[in-house]
Amino acid sequence: MKKLNTLMKSVVAGGCFLMGFTNAQVGINTSNPQAVLHTDGAKDNPSSAIPTAAQAGNDVVFTANGEIGIGTLNPSVRIDARSAGNADNAIGIGETTQTASAAGSGAMRYNPLNGGKMQYSDGVVWQDLISSPTKSVVVANIKAANFAVKVPYQVSTGISGWMEISDPTANFTPSTGIFTAPRTGVYLVSFTYDFVRIPIASGYFSEARYVVNGNTVVKKCVKSFSNTSKQAQVAGSCVAGVQLNKGDTFQPHIYQSVYNGDLSLRTDLTPASNDYGFVNLSIVEQ
Repeated sequence: MKKLNTLMKSVVAGGCFLMGFTNAQVGINTSNPQAVLHTDGAKDNPSSAIPTAAQAGNDVVFTANGEIGIGTLNPSVRIDARSAGNADNAIGIGETTQTASAAGSGAMRYNPLNGGKMQYSDGVVWQDLISSPTKSVVVANIKAANFAVKVPYQVSTGISGWMEISDPTANFTPSTGIFTAPRTGVYLVSFTYDFVRIPIASGYFSEARYVVNGNTVVKKCVKSFSNTSKQAQVAGSCVAGVQLNKGDTFQPHIYQSVYNGDLSLRTDLTPASNDYGFVNLSIVEQ
């Protein structure tokens, strides 16, 4: 096909339809097509520069590779409807009475029966489309020298400096102790801690606190003490289901009112030590 090196514009139906041709590229409502066929739905593309992501959001392109981009000028797959804005990126799939064999392997349909569900054809029958994403499972503990991790008196303190044992989805940052929820849902959290041995005054207590987005305490587990001036090992644990939205951050905190000063957690660097393994955290996506 002979390339057209001269830009031509033709007005159809009283000037309501603008078509441009450039180097064998066809533009509808644009004089600066970016693909073999480029339609500018809102007629908001510039005459010379590349359209912005917002301007391309209402465009449709057909590339030389036979790919279709809806809302994007650079489709990565056969049909790509991923525009920069998320307000209208859904793809509608309708019902069909075709058999799975007639539709062929890989076809998809919406089945309205039993509350509605998506199905795909394996070439023989329509199979229900079931998603099984990898769930977040965080397991971590504190591996630190004796007296290295301290909790101030009557200050809610986020526990950081974890050693990560498991985190297949990479949603936990050990250095800060902050977990970021990959999906909206319920997360089962277990947190245990133990302080070094100290004398406890009557009525004092410690709390494990679950803090979301840096400042919202969604759960408290209180450990209180009644013996006056008696040496004891101050410890506590907290198991709870926490509702998190996608992108929420979560961090375990400790609040201690048992020692008027910086109170050290019971830690060690050596697994064989009697002080090792008392501060643990697990987060399991349900």
